[in-house]
Amino acid sequence: MTETGAPANVPPDKGIGVANGTFTEQQQCISSSGGGAQLKEPPNGQTWLRLDEAHQYSTGQSQTVAVIDTGVNTHDEFTGRLLPKVDYLGGVTGVNKDDCDGHGTEVAGIIGADTTGTGVGFQGVAPKAKILPIRQTSPSIKVKTPTDQTDRGAGNSTSLAYAILTAVEKHATVINISLSACLTLNMGPLDQSSQKLLQRIVHYAVNDKKVVIVAAAGNLGQGATCNTQNDNPDPNRPKWIESPAWFAGDVLSVGAINTDGPSPGAPSAFSMWGPWVGVAGPGTGIITLDPGRTSGLANQESVNGQMQTLQGTSFAAPYVAGLAALVRDKFPNLDAYQVMHRIEMTAQHPGTPSGRNNQVGYGMVDPVAALTAVVPGEPNAPATAKAASIPSDVGVAEVKSLSPMMWAMYGTLIGVALLLITLFLVHATNRARRNHRPAAPQHRNRKIYLNACIIEVPA
Repeated sequence: MTETGAPANVPPDKGIGVANGTFTEQQQCISSSGGGAQLKEPPNGQTWLRLDEAHQYSTGQSQTVAVIDTGVNTHDEFTGRLLPKVDYLGGVTGVNKDDCDGHGTEVAGIIGADTTGTGVGFQGVAPKAKILPIRQTSPSIKVKTPTDQTDRGAGNSTSLAYAILTAVEKHATVINISLSACLTLNMGPLDQSSQKLLQRIVHYAVNDKKVVIVAAAGNLGQGATCNTQNDNPDPNRPKWIESPAWFAGDVLSVGAINTDGPSPGAPSAFSMWGPWVGVAGPGTGIITLDPGRTSGLANQESVNGQMQTLQGTSFAAPYVAGLAALVRDKFPNLDAYQVMHRIEMTAQHPGTPSGRNNQVGYGMVDPVAALTAVVPGEPNAPATAKAASIPSDVGVAEVKSLSPMMWAMYGTLIGVALLLITLFLVHATNRARRNHRPAAPQHRNRKIYLNACIIEVPA
């Protein structure tokens, strides 16, 4: 154990968290589909977030974003900013240690691709941030001799915990985790000590080392992490939980919103609901880097020359991780909790009394607002605009004579306006007090049951 209480790290080449530590490649690594079409217009999600305007305030140049995923391949749009790769799939003999699956490269592209001067519209959210690739999982790689059904995949909660610790030790300022495990919320005790380790390291990274952790809220449906939606009439009693998104006191969890199709602006049908959802990002109409080659975009060619797109909370999360890098670059004095709070409070809130719901949290993120707004209750908020004296050469406006009826009408309108302003300020102040993430939060222990003992989860 270290002095801070976090477990001492273990070198990633030891295959930590995998029972056998010996893997075999189950399928061929991803390759480019060819392509040829060029996307000159920005994707809908990028337009909705007004990234061009946001980049006038910050590009994330001083930040390092760790991508804990399937790895990140070398790409022209990462030139000079892709840090040495870390691999937690030790013991893979003869297996390519790059991103065999493509998922991590696509996620990293949304975070930090810099396409300046290429003629394409797609651009990463934080195009000047450094990318730290940490390969922690891979559907293409399996344990050679699994001991049981849970031992078949490469990567688990324990290796995820140590991957987070490695990201901290390598000075990441933001960590993106577009991975999740769907766990049943039972009334009886079950045991998952690895979840306790993961929770402890997550808290250490955020609270002690001031690193922002962004995680996907989880997907619903066939082939996804959970098979049914959390549609319990009591939104605070979900049937399922998604880890590590569930550790919402320390993690900024991201749901998905449609940016194309028949219902743009609506919560994506595949996005898992839950009290852990903090905000939402674009989850459909996704365009990113082609992981199968060193240039170009993912799914560049499709039917009739139309771009094929990706979807999922896995791709909503990196939009928010990139935004966290922008905010950290613009406001270096904010700690991790304050960065998350700023992103939540400047999001486009859903129309509920509390300003949030379990589908999209506090709503679609708003990068421009996150980089420019004065957030109530933020200790290190920028100073508000100073009052300026009126120049002496400005003349006095002519005041026209008004009839008594007009004066009465204006008086009524002014009174109503003042009342509305007062109600808005009271509501905003109360909401800020209810939802402010303190720099050193006092945890309310929320008990959940996982697999043999109770895990105390910070609220």
